[in-house]
Amino acid sequence: MKLKYYIVIGYLISMLISVAGVFFGLNHMLIETRGVYYILSVTIIACIVGGIVNLFLLSSVFTSLKKLKQKMKDISQRCFDTKAQICSPQEFKDLETAFNQMSSELESTFKSLNESEREKTMMIAQLSHDIKTPITSIQSTVEGILDGIISEEEVNYYLNTISRQTNRLNHLVEELSFITLETMSDTAEPHKEETIYLDKLLIDILSEFQLVFEKENRQVMIDVAPDVSKLSSQYDKLSRILLNLISNAVKYSDPGSPLTIKAYSNRQDIVIDIIDQGYGIKDEDLASIFNRLYRVESSRNMKTGGHGLGLYIARQLAHQLNGDILVESQYQKGSKFSLVLKLQK
Repeated sequence: MKLKYYIVIGYLISMLISVAGVFFGLNHMLIETRGVYYILSVTIIACIVGGIVNLFLLSSVFTSLKKLKQKMKDISQRCFDTKAQICSPQEFKDLETAFNQMSSELESTFKSLNESEREKTMMIAQLSHDIKTPITSIQSTVEGILDGIISEEEVNYYLNTISRQTNRLNHLVEELSFITLETMSDTAEPHKEETIYLDKLLIDILSEFQLVFEKENRQVMIDVAPDVSKLSSQYDKLSRILLNLISNAVKYSDPGSPLTIKAYSNRQDIVIDIIDQGYGIKDEDLASIFNRLYRVESSRNMKTGGHGLGLYIARQLAHQLNGDILVESQYQKGSKFSLVLKLQK
């Protein structure tokens, strides 16, 4: 039974009790029968008018209850309306405010879940593509060697190709492992910091690009200030960040263009700049380049194609080192990525 029916029935019962009480009282008083009927009529009319007024006053309560019921139904259907519709009574207005706040939080939660699901679907699609390409290359190369299609003189060349494709797969697996395990970083044992000689670290990283630099005739300039040549940090994370930033600078700039690496202190921070004169980044893309799975260009060629995880992982690692990665860029002129770390006292 609806609430309003309970109220009406309760009021009718109270009215009958009141009339019966008045009638019983009048029978014990020295009043003429005509007077008794008159008083009873006035009492009944007064009760009816009071009931009508009471229902009129309660109409806003019933309307508010109906609106709240509709809001709950809309929420169950993932329709999150946060518009205020109830003016009275005050308790229902406060209840609607709480509903609207809950609706807004639920909407944000569902949006986050939908975005996460979209990223998951996109990641699976991209990984299927990224994994299939090197596996197909490795498979065809191995079959060529086994079938004798590839001559003995060319075997070493194709083995190097297999090695590169294997490294590409290994790099992809490392990125996936980071994405999978990053939620465990709070519970994982803290990594011990060690003394790192920055100039040596940079030389070790750049040695991985030695063949590329020679092939592209690319000039690399390193400038490490004496006061930051030695620092305390986590070697694996720092080297991975710098490797990613340098790799991007090489990928997104033309062969022969210079690459500059500067390390210096900025009051309380150590700053490592990776500066290229490459393609640059458009202003509308700058705010999104650190988002997971975000890629500036739509192409997926072997030179610049990727899965949009590199910069995301690099910034997450920087945060774990109590630092950050900043970027300045001009489209078609070049970019500067700056790793900023707190200076150890």
